[in-house]
Amino acid sequence: MKKLLFLAAVLMLASCTDKKNFAVDPAGYDFSEVFTYGNPFRLGIIGEDFTRLQVYYSSVTKKDATHYAVKGFSKVEDNVQSFEGEFELKSIQKEVFEEETDHTDNHDVYILESHYVFRQADGTFEGNSINEILFKDGKALTDVCYEGADGYDNNGHTGTFTSNIGLRAGQETVANWGAWRIPESDDLDQGVGEFVPSEKYRDNGWASYYNSIFNYDEDEKVLVANARYEEAREWWNPDAPTITAKGPGNLMDSPMKTYDPDTYFIEATTPDGPTTIIFPSTETPEYGDINFDGYKDLYQLDDKGYCYLYDPQTKDFAGCPSYNDILYKGYLTIFSGEKVLMSSNYFIEKGERFYYLYRFEDGKFVLGGTVLEKDGIYTEYDKDGNEIHKTDNISDLSRVWAVCFAG
Repeated sequence: MKKLLFLAAVLMLASCTDKKNFAVDPAGYDFSEVFTYGNPFRLGIIGEDFTRLQVYYSSVTKKDATHYAVKGFSKVEDNVQSFEGEFELKSIQKEVFEEETDHTDNHDVYILESHYVFRQADGTFEGNSINEILFKDGKALTDVCYEGADGYDNNGHTGTFTSNIGLRAGQETVANWGAWRIPESDDLDQGVGEFVPSEKYRDNGWASYYNSIFNYDEDEKVLVANARYEEAREWWNPDAPTITAKGPGNLMDSPMKTYDPDTYFIEATTPDGPTTIIFPSTETPEYGDINFDGYKDLYQLDDKGYCYLYDPQTKDFAGCPSYNDILYKGYLTIFSGEKVLMSSNYFIEKGERFYYLYRFEDGKFVLGGTVLEKDGIYTEYDKDGNEIHKTDNISDLSRVWAVCFAG
């Protein structure tokens, strides 16, 4: 995407606090969701050695037309600090493209530039943030038209951290973070299509990020699993579990003595202490919210289908028999936006493929509907097996099915 409006020019223009330039009146919009796009920010740097910085906004609240109160946390190595501060809107300018085809659906794109100051116990973050946004149906939204494309970035923060501790008091160091990429990260970022931390700086907090995505060594399966669990951990929440893979067929230092080469062992540490969870498969368990209640669960996606749901009341994990009873072949797909799971069975001799939707209701997973695909015709059934209609066009199915089939 070729742009005539360079971000550097935006920064220079918007830095003049006495000449705010708003192509759109900010008073009529709430930019809270724009500021939190990419939250939690797992891609950030602090210092000239590109030590990893992570940032999480626990709340962003509109105070008036141009000021937003912010609360959150920062993390550098094992140091987690809470902070408070604000964003101040400085500029909203319409972006001009060289050609109409530079933007696929031709909606107007704007550049929102803001100044932020966040104060925590050991110092202050201060700088400017840049967001590519759009306005639709009375709302300010992040422009995600090119999300996932090579080099895509947004909600970039460029600034400094000034320490107020000991001999470093008063010293400034670079502190940048963003969604998908990190502004001004120079030779740290070796990726083309996505952010890839350079081996040169990997010991500066980037090892788990690298191993969670880019390590394909089958001999390091446990290391990779632990890296993925670390990246998924809610480090800002002291009550959030810490998940540790003990490995398939090996309890290692667990007090239990059971050994089974076809079993995967996980240790979940909660405020009440460690619990060993046994999965009857060597498939690496996933750690994510599979019942859509806002809490991460442990589950496997192979054909044995074992799942342990996190209970925020007991702060522990409990087995979910209804998930174990889901029968499917192939990969179980999760659609968080629709809060459904989809699986399928393919009967080659009949040329039939069945798709199943499951919802989580009243503490268990239940069948929500079925679609039969044969000879290019889709027949939709309700949860009781009653036919709803037939069509040769996926988009004619019920909305949830159309969304799931669209991927």
